[in-house]
Amino acid sequence: MTAMSTGNLDVAVSDCPGWKISDLLGHVGQVFAMVDAIVIPRSQVRVGPGDESRPADGQDVLEWFAARAGSVLNTLENTDPSETLWTWSDRQDAGFYFRRMANEVAVHICDLQRALSLPVDMDRSLACDGIDELYIDMMTGWAKRFGKTFPRGSLHLHCTDGEGEWLIVPSDERVVVTHEHAKGDVAWRGSAVALVLSSWGRANTGIEIYGDAEISDQWLNFAP
Repeated sequence: MTAMSTGNLDVAVSDCPGWKISDLLGHVGQVFAMVDAIVIPRSQVRVGPGDESRPADGQDVLEWFAARAGSVLNTLENTDPSETLWTWSDRQDAGFYFRRMANEVAVHICDLQRALSLPVDMDRSLACDGIDELYIDMMTGWAKRFGKTFPRGSLHLHCTDGEGEWLIVPSDERVVVTHEHAKGDVAWRGSAVALVLSSWGRANTGIEIYGDAEISDQWLNFAP
């Protein structure tokens, strides 16, 4: 991310309205600082990051971001994924943060690539895992925490570049996810990376949409 951002900090990030690349780096660096604040002390409760969550006065954002990235990488390399600690999902172990950081960075790298008109490149298996993580591990807890109402219809995702299908069925309190070829109220077809980016609310990913357009829009705009 640092290499792509160098010399481009003032470029607008269309996938994150109102942000420039410097803001995107600030967001990801703050997430890294938050993970450090939880994982280093093996916290069992939610804690926030300190002053390291933003560049110091006069500090170059690229220098700060590189320091935060190096720090969280070192933190995770020295942590057993099975250790119990607080997370913002139903999964309460350090392994959540290994997975979350991989998927967080992968999606935001795509944001950078799209902002700079570069080819979008994400490992396909990581994109599929990102879909699993969002709908299975995160969405129910996220909706409950923020009082969000699920879309009123089901969503079927179908990969066109290899194996991968998901049926997401909402109820009043949770979503139920199965890996199957089944009809939903809405179907999205596209590459794995296009599907994970659409699931995170990115527009113009090239997916094909079938079914109820209103329900599709609800899903496209549901993720945090």
